[in-house]
Amino acid sequence: MRLRSCLGRLLVAAFGVLLAVLIVEVGIRLGYRSLSQGLQIALRDVRITPFSDQRLVPAPIWQTDNDYQTITRPGLSNELAFGSPEIGFRVSTYSWWNGRVGFRSPQPTDGHVDIAAIGDSFTFCFTDISSCWVNYLTRFTGLTVANLGQPVTGSQSHERIFKAFAMPVKPPLVIWQFFGNDFNDDYGLAQLNGTAKTPPEPVQTPSQPNAPILVWLREHSAIYALISALLRHNEGVDQFVDPYHVTADRLDLWFGQSYVQKAFDMTNPRNLEGEGYSQQAILETRDLVNGYGGHFLIVLMPTKEEVYRARTKQALGETAIDAIAAPRRRMNDFCEANHLTCLDLYQELLAQANAGNQVYYPRDMHLNDQGNTAVGEAILRFLKAQGWVKS
Repeated sequence: MRLRSCLGRLLVAAFGVLLAVLIVEVGIRLGYRSLSQGLQIALRDVRITPFSDQRLVPAPIWQTDNDYQTITRPGLSNELAFGSPEIGFRVSTYSWWNGRVGFRSPQPTDGHVDIAAIGDSFTFCFTDISSCWVNYLTRFTGLTVANLGQPVTGSQSHERIFKAFAMPVKPPLVIWQFFGNDFNDDYGLAQLNGTAKTPPEPVQTPSQPNAPILVWLREHSAIYALISALLRHNEGVDQFVDPYHVTADRLDLWFGQSYVQKAFDMTNPRNLEGEGYSQQAILETRDLVNGYGGHFLIVLMPTKEEVYRARTKQALGETAIDAIAAPRRRMNDFCEANHLTCLDLYQELLAQANAGNQVYYPRDMHLNDQGNTAVGEAILRFLKAQGWVKS
């Protein structure tokens, strides 16, 4: 009788524990959006239910590629994509010339493109396609503007994309978008291909345990993933977490992530090596465009730390912001030295910031809808002033 009573109590206790675990598992999933930025990133691959393939945040629609560094999957149809856990947008992608890269613009059926926009995620746009600055140009010029942007790519990738996909149609105008981490990305592509001359930075953080049961738990148990993230210092996550936050009037800005400071650091020999690759890719593409009589425009995209310097300098300091601005300033000097036509968007976006407008997402480095509109307006004015599109 006593044994039966003990077993009964143990079963009740076990049931209570299982119920508590289930409640916590569900609670973490339901409260995912209220977690800190770092925890959201760490838990993004946890499945919504243990028996579903759907994750708390859908898997990225892009993947690593040896030729282009990163490519987006073709054939997507209005798929929900996330650039970061809080920024979701709908994406459709199209293959050009039966290639493996997915672009946000369909291949031209008549073989004609007026303008080819080539760049990274700032050209791909972390917005619905209708809000992207590339589509702003389409809307207000009536021209065929092809979006050939690919996230997480640098200038070498952009040159290869131009040669493989744009060169066959010889667009009269090529808009080449530059962001300050392009030098770092170009070094990354060289490292990926085993051609980098500068040794990679030593990995200082231990890798995640890869025992099958632990891999399963990371994907299926929100509790395990949360505890693992809290106990382990994970630089792979922490580098994309913005440590500083300011609010003022209508502005809400998180900024200063260590990734930006490292990727834009022009005292880093890896970024300096990447700068050489970028410059070579730009000049070779310029020569190809000039060779068939086209126009070549480089658009320089600033960071939110620079644009909102008046708000960010108290936390970051002037020296750190100047270091973040260094790649863009060096590109301006490169443009002048090589007689390249370049449009630096810093002043345009600074004017927006001074007017109290938020042109970047609060918790993401990319332009929001309003920022894309401002960029589209600035580029269109410049093109009209150059006489490259009709006034």
